[in-house]
Amino acid sequence: MSETVSIVIPTFNRAGMLPVAIDSALNQTKACEVIVVDHGSTDDTPKVAEAYGDRILYIRRERDFGPHFCWLEGALHASGEFVHLQYDDDWIAPTFIEACLAVITPETGFAFSGADVTDGPGLPTKLRQFMDWLPATGTYPVDAIERQILGSLISPGAALYRRQILIDALYPGRLPLQINEYRGVGPDAFVSLLSMLRYPAVGYVREPLAFFRFHEGSITIDAFASGEKTARLRAAYAEVTRHYLEMKVMRAVRIREAS
Repeated sequence: MSETVSIVIPTFNRAGMLPVAIDSALNQTKACEVIVVDHGSTDDTPKVAEAYGDRILYIRRERDFGPHFCWLEGALHASGEFVHLQYDDDWIAPTFIEACLAVITPETGFAFSGADVTDGPGLPTKLRQFMDWLPATGTYPVDAIERQILGSLISPGAALYRRQILIDALYPGRLPLQINEYRGVGPDAFVSLLSMLRYPAVGYVREPLAFFRFHEGSITIDAFASGEKTARLRAAYAEVTRHYLEMKVMRAVRIREAS
């Protein structure tokens, strides 16, 4: 496929890690628009971004309204039909975008790849994710992957989404009946689920082409270091899963009434 792809990198006070994320976006075998969105950083992030000149679009806001508003601004500025949300502490292999595009069809809402958790570039893998979810690289019906997605989480850092779905998932903020939330958790899962409601297929790349950095500043790592935070994180994801299942029932009722 030849559609334009945008890579959105939201960032906050990670000037030391940000260059790895930006470089991995610029080094893709498929040329991409790279957008760095900085909401409220007080470190050297502006200097890091400025060093890339016109190779990236740098958007800065002085106030930080929370992570998912930063993600949303990047998606709204993106010109690509497809958007990869690249977290500032992670990175992707040079073939990530090309490989994901290869398994996207008109029936596909999003594509994702395997991922490695590591302490940093070139360091040993501590954990490998998503590699046993499906037997081979390809395009699959939603039903083939739904159980795994509902039982776990596909990080946007390992996925390529249709821009409009990403915007629609992020724009509402809290879900209509949401009670539990945790530091932006929820919209990151909802974007995959919304894709599954709107499109019948999912693309899968059975290679570890996304890399998640293991460090104390990671939202997920920080949450699982505390029992109270872990409970809040899991409750937030449970809200999203419940909302998806409710919407799936509503869709089935509408289809039945229309037939």
